[in-house]
Amino acid sequence: MAKLPQTFRLEPHARKKVEKRRAAEKDARLYNRLSALLWLDEGRTREEVAHLLEVHVRTIKNWLKQYGKGGLTSLCTLSYKGDVGNLSVAQGQQLKAEVATGRFKCAAEAAAWVETTFGVCFTPAGMRKLLTRLGCTFHKSSSFLFKANRDKQKEFLQDYEADKGKAQQKPMRRYFIDGVHPLYGMEVMFYCWLVRGQRYEVGVGGGRKRLNILGAYCPDDQEYLDRRYVKENLNAQSVIALFKLMMERHPTTTHFRIYLDNARYQHALVLKEWIAQTQQEHGVFFDLKHLPAYSPNLNLIERLWKFLRKQALQKWHPTFEDMQQAVAEVLDHLERYQEQIATVMTERFRLTPEASTIVVGVGNFVA
Repeated sequence: MAKLPQTFRLEPHARKKVEKRRAAEKDARLYNRLSALLWLDEGRTREEVAHLLEVHVRTIKNWLKQYGKGGLTSLCTLSYKGDVGNLSVAQGQQLKAEVATGRFKCAAEAAAWVETTFGVCFTPAGMRKLLTRLGCTFHKSSSFLFKANRDKQKEFLQDYEADKGKAQQKPMRRYFIDGVHPLYGMEVMFYCWLVRGQRYEVGVGGGRKRLNILGAYCPDDQEYLDRRYVKENLNAQSVIALFKLMMERHPTTTHFRIYLDNARYQHALVLKEWIAQTQQEHGVFFDLKHLPAYSPNLNLIERLWKFLRKQALQKWHPTFEDMQQAVAEVLDHLERYQEQIATVMTERFRLTPEASTIVVGVGNFVA
């Protein structure tokens, strides 16, 4: 068998790939493998790298062979899955199926179920390791509005896809619009890593001041427009002001397709009268397409509001004015977040789940 050369070198483009992969890697095992390549390329010996990573020199040699045969794809593939301990393979799959029902709120509950079902005892720590080996993860459940009508959502998306073709054929601009209301001092709570037993106290305000924003997002060219208010609530006049801003920005456009929810002020008579008058006097038509009820999942701009909260509001601002400035720094400079926005504001919409029984709290709701 041919021996590996004692010196290891990466081509410049190959090193960049390894560095990029390591920067994005979350698994410590793969991070160590990639670090080994970079350190060897820098001139360290295999013994030095093995000492730094606290592994045997033979492990470093195996990694090099794996990289030499299959490149990064092979090196970053973990073939070892572990076993299910004192459970049989069938019992492990039965446990995994039970996990999929969402019944276990913690590892101790899963351990109690295994003991009752199979007569095998696990500590909570041991159960966490077992669930990981079975391909299970611990994360927050997703929510949706159970009153939403899935068929109406499908119908809306069919019309939406048809609109995309029309927008390319004639000068029509499309916008999703919605309001958001950041409360001063009330949206600063967040998750973070802490030392076991530590409490990290975050001060909050009284929630008496809020910023009212009515925004519009164009999925075709990623344009964002809005109207912001401190003292006034959003109403039909706010919508009219936003529509006037669209006309100012695009004076040659005569057809605006607007996707919006069913807020009462967006059905107001004064708004309908203004739209009719604008079409008659200026030949500009604002075509309102209301979303199905209980369908925020279909309003693309809702994702932008979630991004805004993460970037600007999950931190303490000394004054209400500071909070407004933080919001403006995000919304007025979305080009700074172009890469993140591209992954968030995709035109892939999640429909309401199709289920005969929907879990609500601790009971069941039969649809």
